[in-house]
Amino acid sequence: MDQAAPTASVRRSRFWLYTPFVLLLLIAVAWSIAWFVIRNRTAEALDGWIAAEARNGRQWTCGDRSIAGYPFRIEIICESLDLKRGSVSASFGRTEAVAQIYQPRRVIVEVAGPLRVTDGTVTVDGSWSLLQASINASQTGLQRLSLAADSPKVSVTGLGNGEIAGSGRHLELHLRPNPSRRAELAGDVAASVTEARIPILDALVGGAEPTNLNADLTVTQADGFKGGTIVEELELWRNAGGKLDILMLSATKGARQIETKGELRLDEQHRPAGQLTVSAAGLDGLLGNLTGGRVGGNLLGMLLGQGPRSPQGQPNAKPQLASLPPLRLEKGFLSMGPFVIPNLRLQPLY
Repeated sequence: MDQAAPTASVRRSRFWLYTPFVLLLLIAVAWSIAWFVIRNRTAEALDGWIAAEARNGRQWTCGDRSIAGYPFRIEIICESLDLKRGSVSASFGRTEAVAQIYQPRRVIVEVAGPLRVTDGTVTVDGSWSLLQASINASQTGLQRLSLAADSPKVSVTGLGNGEIAGSGRHLELHLRPNPSRRAELAGDVAASVTEARIPILDALVGGAEPTNLNADLTVTQADGFKGGTIVEELELWRNAGGKLDILMLSATKGARQIETKGELRLDEQHRPAGQLTVSAAGLDGLLGNLTGGRVGGNLLGMLLGQGPRSPQGQPNAKPQLASLPPLRLEKGFLSMGPFVIPNLRLQPLY
């Protein structure tokens, strides 16, 4: 009788000693079951989304699909990813999308190249060393898409004017629906490219220095991809009254610099039309090249190059920009103030 109480006390103390480990094991088992349930529901939701996209004419193919990420993430991996709608098709390399269990509407995507988009006439090929994107969504749809790529390269063929190619050190792109212009189906675009090399720009402006580009734009009637050819998509956009609001577009190429704001659209002949305000420095030879050395073009070219040069001994100093007369694109002509730029006609884009 004298030893019964100590034995009971020892048993109680051992029970509380092991209880945390037992609870931890039960939680791990429950979490594992929950993760596999979420995994199965993700697979079902993905199959349902692909089926819904197919009903809307967009056919997605995820090659060798797998779902992983235990214990706290859901990772969907496609060894290849293809999209087809109408005559337009796109293909990507290995694509991996990752979302945290506790934040399912924020998805991080990593895509391997190469990229090819074609409508049977125009073909876009792209490659990169690293491409990552983040997608933020809500119950009402996409809130923001951000993309970053290292060492991007792109080429466009089939436009009728030869190949257009370019490359850069780093690319960033941000897209979002414009919350204050929903009636116009407007979308905001912010993009930047560092150390871009664009041969067609080198030939036009002169110099082989890399170019830094920055753009802040709003596109109206940006209501999505309808599945036609690139020409058909542009024509639908034009007929809907779509326009491009340029909040800021800047390019720096060595000592040459230009900043532009304004509005562009496509006219009935599919030519660029609109009005731009321009500030520039160091582009004195540009219009001379465009106009074949005519006097009017050289005078306007001098105007483009006005403003003090970088101080001697400071080749990297930022040049001072000079404001230019408004630049108008109308009926295939390009005018600066009251002057029509000679020997220069705007060609239809398609």
